[in-house]
Amino acid sequence: MYKRYIIAIITIIHCGISNSQELPYFNNVYNPENTYASGKSILQIDENYYGICGTEITSSWGIKLGLFKLSNSGNLLNWKIIGETNHHYYPGNIGGTLIKTNDDNLAFALQIEDANTVYGSLIKLNFDLDTLWKKDYYTENDLTMTVKVKQTSDNGYIMVGNSVQVYGDYYNAFILKADSNGDELWHNEYGGYLAEYGKDIIETPDGGYLIGGLIFDPPVDQSMDAMVIKTDSLGNEQWTKYYGNPNVDDDMALVAMADDGNFLVATVYGVNETSSDDRRGRTWFLKIDNNGQIIKDIKIGDVNRSQWIKNFRKTEDGYIASGFFVDSTYISYKGFLLKIDNNLDSMWMRKYSYFNELYDMNLFYDASPTTDNGYIAIGKARPDIGNNKMWVLKVDSMGCDTPGCATGTFIKELPLPAGNAGELRIWPNPAEGEFKVMPYAPPLVPPKGGKPSLLTVYNSQGIKVKEINIPATEKTTTVNVRDWQRGIYYVRMTRGGKNFGSGKVVVR
Repeated sequence: MYKRYIIAIITIIHCGISNSQELPYFNNVYNPENTYASGKSILQIDENYYGICGTEITSSWGIKLGLFKLSNSGNLLNWKIIGETNHHYYPGNIGGTLIKTNDDNLAFALQIEDANTVYGSLIKLNFDLDTLWKKDYYTENDLTMTVKVKQTSDNGYIMVGNSVQVYGDYYNAFILKADSNGDELWHNEYGGYLAEYGKDIIETPDGGYLIGGLIFDPPVDQSMDAMVIKTDSLGNEQWTKYYGNPNVDDDMALVAMADDGNFLVATVYGVNETSSDDRRGRTWFLKIDNNGQIIKDIKIGDVNRSQWIKNFRKTEDGYIASGFFVDSTYISYKGFLLKIDNNLDSMWMRKYSYFNELYDMNLFYDASPTTDNGYIAIGKARPDIGNNKMWVLKVDSMGCDTPGCATGTFIKELPLPAGNAGELRIWPNPAEGEFKVMPYAPPLVPPKGGKPSLLTVYNSQGIKVKEINIPATEKTTTVNVRDWQRGIYYVRMTRGGKNFGSGKVVVR
């Protein structure tokens, strides 16, 4: 079943796990609706774990949110669905949006898409997962998206995301301040003629905010950089800084407070080793001062293909980062956890999986500390052919999934082969009559002058059986298979001549 690989390059002799035999360890997948499930955020409160995942239900069209409660040993104790028919409820493509509020409840930000627009939303829950209130945010923009929330020192909320003033334009970073009841106080957006995305936010000691995100020029390949914006208490921009390799796609900036009053930024430093289409990277941490100047930076771990970081949290003795990359051993995605101390020194880095065959996917979106000094991680996992399942992993303080793995023996990563693969969502799978295709993170707004996509389907002999031109404004494509022979078919989506994603479907 699960096979562990360790990818830290440090030597540690750990003497603090004498009670590890008593700690709970588990590595589970969940799919309560028997459709698909993609975990996005998880927290431990008392002895239980609470979290959010994206899912669907067979009785109602549209992406829904699954709210769940797990026992200390990983048993599903409670499961509730939030969502409306003909609406998409998106928890975002980053982790950590679920928070515990100051009055001992839960809250999370999301974006909702209906037939007319996209708007931000904030939902407050109790520990029974009952909704206490829901606030929707419509602005002067055509589209408003909130992807993450933090509670502020005045018991209100600050949310971060993206906005589009005019449908078809590029995104701007966006923040919205609400009071303790979720009512909007103000909002602001940041950007120019490029595409800027807000992904993370913290309140700063001066009462302002630090926004983490990314910037890129949509028509230009390899133009993504990490972006950090500092604002005052009313959201007025004070400065903006960009970090990364200027000639390669990097990753978004995730932000946290340093113990000395400065700021920490977590991202991926992009590297192209074999070709301009083969983006690789290393996890990169920066300490910056109150003006955004780099005080210290460190790159940790090997250069991995398609490495992305999805959340970055403060712990009692340092920070925990989570994400995923392509593993050379199985040519499959592995989730990773990386622990650093307050000096940005690596304590350990490990990779994990639930499915272990060729082309399997194991992606982490969030990890948070637990009361036993361990960590709980969440994401999605699926075999090469099959739907996503919510994946939850419990490890100890050294990132071990079984007792006693922290012995000081570490295996260095092998070089990764060239190539790249995205991910397409294909359902139903297996298919009878027809199936639908869309990227897991579809662009809600096509870029200016957006080119149409091309969907191509091949049979198991590599013969092309279908080709469909997809308009730039179309999010979901339906493929009629009523006259097709039974078997496995390979689906590929390209845009502008470049691979945008691929997948497999079984036709019955």
